[in-house]
Amino acid sequence: MPTPYEQHIGGRNPVDVLRESYEEYRSILPKFTATQWSLPWQPGKWTAQQIMVHVMQWELIMSARLRLGVGQADYTVRPADQDDLMGTEDRVLDGPTAFAAFDGIRRANIVFAAALSPEQRAKKVTHPERGVIDVEDLLVTLAGHGVHHLKQFKTY
Repeated sequence: MPTPYEQHIGGRNPVDVLRESYEEYRSILPKFTATQWSLPWQPGKWTAQQIMVHVMQWELIMSARLRLGVGQADYTVRPADQDDLMGTEDRVLDGPTAFAAFDGIRRANIVFAAALSPEQRAKKVTHPERGVIDVEDLLVTLAGHGVHHLKQFKTY
């Protein structure tokens, strides 16, 4: 099964993509107005605020998966449903706060990912829906997910 969001990486080093997309997030989102945060990116879709909450949640979740994949023997990913996670937090957390949390998590993720050795990136983990994958797969998913949603933010 292909790596989720792999198409947003284009065969590039996911650490470079993490860095570049981080800089784009930092150049776009601090300029958002209250009105922009409240608008859906397309009719019937999530608002910018909801997208930012989602991106922050998954940056946190995927960073934990990445660290557990590197540091824990026989690590198995625990799947999660994005809609279940949005049930409360998207109603109580504003866009700028979600962005601030993302900002710190992404900075830490870049430092951590850049320090990984080729052996660590090749370490095998199990995904219940995808089978045996490696830490590199987790990195690609993390980087690609951020790019996927960055494209949505660029529509505002």
